[in-house]
Amino acid sequence: MPALARDLDLRASLRAAARDGAAHVPRALDDGFGRRLRREIDAGPFAPFEEEFGPVRQQIDGYDIRAPMDAFPLTRQLCEHLRVLVRSHGGGVRGLASWKPNEVGVAHYLPGSIGITPHLDGKWYRRLVAVVTLYGAARFAVCGSRDPGDVVVDWRVRPGDLVLMRAPGLARRRDGRPFHLVEGPRRGERLSLGVRMAVGAPA
Repeated sequence: MPALARDLDLRASLRAAARDGAAHVPRALDDGFGRRLRREIDAGPFAPFEEEFGPVRQQIDGYDIRAPMDAFPLTRQLCEHLRVLVRSHGGGVRGLASWKPNEVGVAHYLPGSIGITPHLDGKWYRRLVAVVTLYGAARFAVCGSRDPGDVVVDWRVRPGDLVLMRAPGLARRRDGRPFHLVEGPRRGERLSLGVRMAVGAPA
C-alpha cells in the first residue's frame, strides 16, 4: 500500500518551503495507510516532554523513532516514500537530492493544552523537516520571531496534511529555520510525525 496520496505533487510546495520557509500540503497521506500507521504509532512508548526549554513552553507527550526503525515498519515506509518523492520533485532545489530521513519525532497533543510556543527545530535536522498530521486538527503558524503574535502565515492542519519546513542546508541557506508554533487541539487529541534527517544530533 502506498504511504502517500495517489498523484501527490510536491514540486510547488518544495519550492515554496525553500523560498518562504514553510508550505502546507493538504491530504498528502493515503487514508488507508494513515489508519494502519496510527495503530503502529499508538502502541509506542509515549512519555511526557519537559514543559519548558529555554523560552519555549510546551504540553506534549511522545517519543522519537530512529533508523533502522525495525519495530516501526510502516513509519519506515512513510520515510522511504517521502524520501523518494522529495528527491524526485525537488529537482532544482539545492540540498534535496541527498535528503534521507532517519528519524521521526512523535508528538501527541491533548485538548486544551498550549501545544508548543514559537520555536526553531534543532539545527541538526538538515535540509527539510516534514510534519505529517496523523489524526486530530489544530492551528499551525509560521512566525517571524519568538513573539506568538508575529504570525507570517497559519493553517488549520487536519488528518493527512503535510507541512514542509526549511532546515539548514536547503537552497544554499546555512540556516533558514522558521519560527513556528502549534496550538493544542480545541477538541479531541492530535498526533503528528516530524520526519527528519538528523546529522550529528545530541544524545
